[in-house]
Amino acid sequence: MWNETIPEEIRKQIDENTYGLAMASFGGIPLKREFDNEDFCVVGIPYDTCTSRRAGARFGPRAIRAGVHSIAGINEKGIYSQDAHYVIRNLKGMDYGNIPVKNGYTEISFQVIYEHMKNILDHGCTPIALGGDHSITYPELRAYAESAGKPVAIIHFDSHNDTTDTPENRKFTHGTPFRRAFEDGFLDAAHSIQIGIRGYMDSHRLKFAEENGMEVITARELHKMSPEECAERIRAQVKDAPCIVTFDVDFLDPVYTPGTGTPVAGGFTSYEAYELVRQGLTGLDIRGFDIVEVTEDYDPAQITGLFAGYLVVQFLVVLSKNKAEKEGK
Repeated sequence: MWNETIPEEIRKQIDENTYGLAMASFGGIPLKREFDNEDFCVVGIPYDTCTSRRAGARFGPRAIRAGVHSIAGINEKGIYSQDAHYVIRNLKGMDYGNIPVKNGYTEISFQVIYEHMKNILDHGCTPIALGGDHSITYPELRAYAESAGKPVAIIHFDSHNDTTDTPENRKFTHGTPFRRAFEDGFLDAAHSIQIGIRGYMDSHRLKFAEENGMEVITARELHKMSPEECAERIRAQVKDAPCIVTFDVDFLDPVYTPGTGTPVAGGFTSYEAYELVRQGLTGLDIRGFDIVEVTEDYDPAQITGLFAGYLVVQFLVVLSKNKAEKEGK
């Protein structure tokens, strides 16, 4: 795991940092740090030091929040959907702003991410994290595992496994989060599933999944499936295990999400992604969600940020539905 020690002078800078509280909130929800029985909490994690190719994911939270500027307020009264009528009507949410990470200081940033995520979970909120590169999911998983009292599973949409070991002799990169989390006892691999994996990679990544019981649906397989068939595979693997959803935007084809650090051709459409989230995540014990690797500098017409923002809204629809079913409404 990372070194948890933060030098006193840096801790003071972090504690006094209110970066992220002077911005437009996600979908017009209250921007604050005080909790009042909210169901979900949007939180930005502007960290990208662990990226290996095109940097810039630190600006992802800004791009994702901007992606939903056309939605006229997300609140308990509900927002209107053309195909689902009023949705998200039973959820109370807040925007926590951005976690004050320090780009260039990986272990300090991981500790700060873990502390803030644990704080959100301790208040009974479902975190919705806006990255940031995919390394941020590693400290998130520590917070989730401690909150759940056991390792948690992942439903992982991506073109990459992110289970490599030490590329370029670096322990922490955006390609290692799930191997590190498994090694540290945060990840329940036996109930986890990775979806959309494609391209060329070292064979040890797939071997890691096979040896530890992690289900992998390759892009080739997924292209031949319906959303309903994929949803069945997800539920069969995850069962009733506590889980999080982690979504790398390079799951999509670069035509739909060009603004990302490591795009891989042969991916999926935005509509397919929305359907997979809407159909594949209902009825599960989902503890949180993150969306990562949005890189604004490579995003013409802001279409990647737009997709990512609306994917979060799709997840809120699922969260609302799961809450209603749990309460028998």
